[in-house]
Amino acid sequence: MYNRNLRKPSPNKNIYKFVSRKNRSTVMCESGLEFDACFHLEFSPSIASFESQPTGIEYPADNKVRRYTPDFKIVKDTGEIEYIEVKPERIHSTKKFRDEFEHKRAAYSALGFKLILVSEKQIRSDKLLSNLKILHRYSSTNLSELHKLALTHIQKFKSLSIRQLAIKLGILICDCIAACALLIGIGAIKADLESDFLCENSLLNEA
Repeated sequence: MYNRNLRKPSPNKNIYKFVSRKNRSTVMCESGLEFDACFHLEFSPSIASFESQPTGIEYPADNKVRRYTPDFKIVKDTGEIEYIEVKPERIHSTKKFRDEFEHKRAAYSALGFKLILVSEKQIRSDKLLSNLKILHRYSSTNLSELHKLALTHIQKFKSLSIRQLAIKLGILICDCIAACALLIGIGAIKADLESDFLCENSLLNEA
C-alpha cells in the first residue's frame, strides 16, 4: 500500500480544489473530469463521504508488479467502501485500458472491495452536471427563515413549481432558485435534476 500527495506542488499538473460540505474539507483532484465527478459524489444520497487519491495497491499483471491508485474512495451510507476510477471516453473505450482495468478490478476484488469504472459520458451529462453545480454554488449557505418557510410551503402543498413558490414567498425567481438549491442539496426537498435545467418551471416535491 502507498499514498500519493496531491498537496505537493508539481509543475506538470494542474490541481483542482473541490470544497465539500459533505466531507467538511477540500478535495484535491488531478483533472477537470475528477473535479466534475466530485459534484456527483457530493450530492449522491447513498454516499456518506469520499476522498481523492486514496491509498493505492500493488497488483500482478503481465509477469510484473504494478502500482495503482484509484481516483476516489467512497464510503456509502451503509458503511460499505468502494473505489472509483474515472476516465475520458478516448481512453475508457480502448481495449488496452479495458484489459488493464480488469487486472486492477480483480486485485481489489481479492481484497474484498469493488472497483468501479465511471466514464466521462456518465459524469458530464449536460443537464444533471449543470444542476449539481447550481446546488454546490449555494451549499455553503446556512439555513435561514426563508429556507424554513419555503420548506413549509412545499410540505403543505406536496408539489410546487419554483415560480409558484416564489409567488407565495413574495421573492424573485433567482432568489427562490438559490433557496431551493440548498434545500435540494441537503435532501430536504426533491427535484428532477436529470430531465431539465433548474429554472422557474422546475417542479419541487417534498422529500
